[in-house]
Amino acid sequence: MGSIEKILVTGATGFLGSKILQKLLAIGYNPVILVRTTSNLWRIENIISQCEVFTIEENGENIEDLFDLYNVTSIIHTATEYGRDKPLSTLLKTNVIFPIQLIEYGLKKELKLFINADTFFAKPQFEQDYLNQYTDSKRILEKLLKGLSMLLAVRNVRLEHIFGENDSDSKFVTTIFNQLVRNEPEILLTDGYQKRDFVYVDDAAEAFVNILQKTNNKKGYIEFQTGLGKSVSVRALVEEMAKLTESKSVLKFGALQNRVGEIPDSFADLSELTKIGWKAKYDLSSAIIKMIKLTK
Repeated sequence: MGSIEKILVTGATGFLGSKILQKLLAIGYNPVILVRTTSNLWRIENIISQCEVFTIEENGENIEDLFDLYNVTSIIHTATEYGRDKPLSTLLKTNVIFPIQLIEYGLKKELKLFINADTFFAKPQFEQDYLNQYTDSKRILEKLLKGLSMLLAVRNVRLEHIFGENDSDSKFVTTIFNQLVRNEPEILLTDGYQKRDFVYVDDAAEAFVNILQKTNNKKGYIEFQTGLGKSVSVRALVEEMAKLTESKSVLKFGALQNRVGEIPDSFADLSELTKIGWKAKYDLSSAIIKMIKLTK
C-alpha cells in the first residue's frame, strides 16, 4: 500500500469533487478520498468501492495517519465551507487550517503537488460584502499557498460559476432550473444584468485532471482560471434555461433587489489552461440540454 503513489481527493462527496473522482476512476486512478462519519455519500455511492477511503475523526487529529498509510504524492483539494450560518472559526478550520495541515503532513512524506480549488469571488479586483468571510478565507489560503510553493508545486484553480446536475438545491442555477422544470407560476429574480462566466461542472472537473496529468511537479505557484473565457448575463442564462426546458413559468426580472456590492462581471483568462491543451466541451446550451436529460 505504502509504495504505490496515490492521489488524495478532498471534498470527494461534494458537487465538484465527485465529478473529479468519476473522471479519475474512468482513466485508471485509484484515489484516496476523505470522508467523515457524518458525510452524505449519495453522489459517490456507486463508485466509492473503487476508492481507498480514509475516515477523518471529527477533530481531524488522525490526519497524519493518512500519510503513514498511503504514499500521497498529489492532492486535489476541493473541500470548502461557505460559512452560511456557521461560526467564523469553523470556516477558517475548513478553508485555511485543514489544507495547510495536509500540506505540512504531506511534506514530511512524499507530497509533491497540491491542486487547490479557488473561486472567482476572491479575485484581487473584487471587493464585495456578499460571502465576505468565505472570500477572505480563500484569500488567506491563496497567500499562504504562494509562500509554500517554494516547497512543492502549487496549482491554484480559480473557478468561475460552475453549474450542473447534482449541485446543491440552494445554489442559484439549480434553484432556478428546478423551478422552471416544475413550471412554477412565477419566478422572482433581480434585473439579471450581472454577468458571469458559467462553466459546466464536467468541463471544470476535466481541467483538474488535465492539470494533474499535463503539468510537471516543478515547485512554484501557477494559477489556472477556469471557465469559458467569456461572460453572459444572468438574465440570458435564465432565459436560455426557460427556452430549453419549455417552461411555462413567468420570469419576473426586477422583482428582487440586487445584492449590495455584487460583482458586475467576471470571466476567466484561459491562457494557462490553453497551454496544457484544455478546451471546454460544453457551451451554455449543450450543458443545459445535458442537465435536462439527466434529470428526467
